[in-house]
Amino acid sequence: MQAVIGLFLMLLRFSHGVETCDGRQDGAQCYGTLGGTVVLQLMDSASEIFRYQLLKNTTIILSGTKNQIVSNLTENKFSFTPSDGTFRINNLSWTDGGEYTLEIFDSNGKRSEQRTLHLIIREIGILPIIAGVLSALVILLAVGVAVVFAHKKQENNKPKEEEVEQELTYADVRVVQPPGRQMQQREEVEVEYGQVKISKQPRQTVEPTGDK
Repeated sequence: MQAVIGLFLMLLRFSHGVETCDGRQDGAQCYGTLGGTVVLQLMDSASEIFRYQLLKNTTIILSGTKNQIVSNLTENKFSFTPSDGTFRINNLSWTDGGEYTLEIFDSNGKRSEQRTLHLIIREIGILPIIAGVLSALVILLAVGVAVVFAHKKQENNKPKEEEVEQELTYADVRVVQPPGRQMQQREEVEVEYGQVKISKQPRQTVEPTGDK
């Protein structure tokens, strides 16, 4: 259960993650998720640009000259990196959607280039989250089955203790008196039956023997 909750929270963080968009082409369409972050590639680098400004509709939200940022109206929400020309918008809201215009000026103050991009804000739906959770559960189930299978395979590969079969063999031993020889004294011969332990070997029978 804890693993499922962790995956759910991870999917929520992912849905509010960072999205990137190449806005170096005029008329580019960019997308951002409500509450997330979007990074817009406005230019390759600001180091060779004499002056530039970025407008949201008709409001200037960024203005700078080469590597120096002159103004950034909402520093907590927007941030610009001159070295790679990326513009970052944090904690996206519905009002962040719309048209953004980048204007570039030369050293004479003349506008040399103008590009626009459209930022569309979308809300993450419940269906993608459910689909992600189900996919994660399928992965967890597959991993669990693999672990159980590997454990059973390991148990089956363990050498089993060999059962030693013990058999009792009784040898019938008889004393036979040779013909022509009289017994001086009658002796009582006691025969003891011994227990012989045999492990996985054929039974051996002791044949009666006699004196020649």
